Amino acid sequence: MIRVAEWPHDGAAWDAFVGRSPDGRIMHLYGWKAVMERAYGHRTHYLGAWEGDELRGVLPLTLVRGLVVGRSLVSMPYMDYGGVCGPGHDKAERALVEAAVDLARRHRASLVLRYARRPELDLPCSLEKVTMYLQLGTSEEALWKSLPSERRNRIRKGQKLGLVASVHGPEGLPEFYAVFAENMRDLGSPVHSRRFFEEVMRHLPDHTKILLVRSDGQPIGAALMLLHGGMISSPWISSLRSAFEKCPNQVLYWEMMRFGLANGFPVLDFGRSSQDSGTFEAKRQWRPEPVQMYWFYSPVDARPPGEDVKRLSWAVGLWRRLPLPLANLAGPRLRRSIPN
Repeated sequence: MIRVAEWPHDGAAWDAFVGRSPDGRIMHLYGWKAVMERAYGHRTHYLGAWEGDELRGVLPLTLVRGLVVGRSLVSMPYMDYGGVCGPGHDKAERALVEAAVDLARRHRASLVLRYARRPELDLPCSLEKVTMYLQLGTSEEALWKSLPSERRNRIRKGQKLGLVASVHGPEGLPEFYAVFAENMRDLGSPVHSRRFFEEVMRHLPDHTKILLVRSDGQPIGAALMLLHGGMISSPWISSLRSAFEKCPNQVLYWEMMRFGLANGFPVLDFGRSSQDSGTFEAKRQWRPEPVQMYWFYSPVDARPPGEDVKRLSWAVGLWRRLPLPLANLAGPRLRRSIPN
């Protein structure tokens, strides 16, 4: 018989289980619980499923109270992945999902479970999102030769123009955030709070690094890298539009690849995008392999994940025209309530 309960306050045991599970991702780690609670005041439910004394699965959930899109219980908000983590125990997975559906009902919230695999769940599923994995191999020289010539030419251009990359810990956050916040304003998207990134690096210190690209000593490109299970990913990567002609994005990705090769992370996750979108096409130029994402949701008559945000697309042009200080002040208050 499977028993589902809230997880006791033992992050080390949770992370050890995630590390042993074939589908464990960085978004499953226990540190995100403190990030969500301390950065944004969200309520979390971290669930475990036991068969007797044997742990069979875990499910991290965060309740996001949306100002515009309503309440959502999500695994995991702001991330690409989530859902049940475990060694393929179907009964435990079903029990955890049933508990999540019940929790969402009690909170009067919709439920969203984000998977990079397709479990057998009796829930509707959105197939809009894909991510992309690039296998880096074992040799920087071989990796360089495998890249499309157009990518190599852009990297060389940035290098010839004097772009310099460096890797940092939390001390790099001010420069990262300056670049990231300006780019988010220019994209017409509310920015995460700086506190959010501070908490990410505080509670996941062994899994985070900042990559900066500078021109004449000034940061023009920045990425917060997530490191786990042989995979390097960067859901938060930006370059200043005023410097696009110097190719900072291409240098950022190349330096991420080099870092991955040198530090035991042979897979680069380019992150999610909508199929056939401009972002999807830009990432595909590096020749990664698309990987389908499965976003399950409940109740059945709820809008598929992402539909509520699409309804706000009219606001993009208005947000782009905001003065940067105002966008940085108002952005985090909105961003905390948008789980995508």
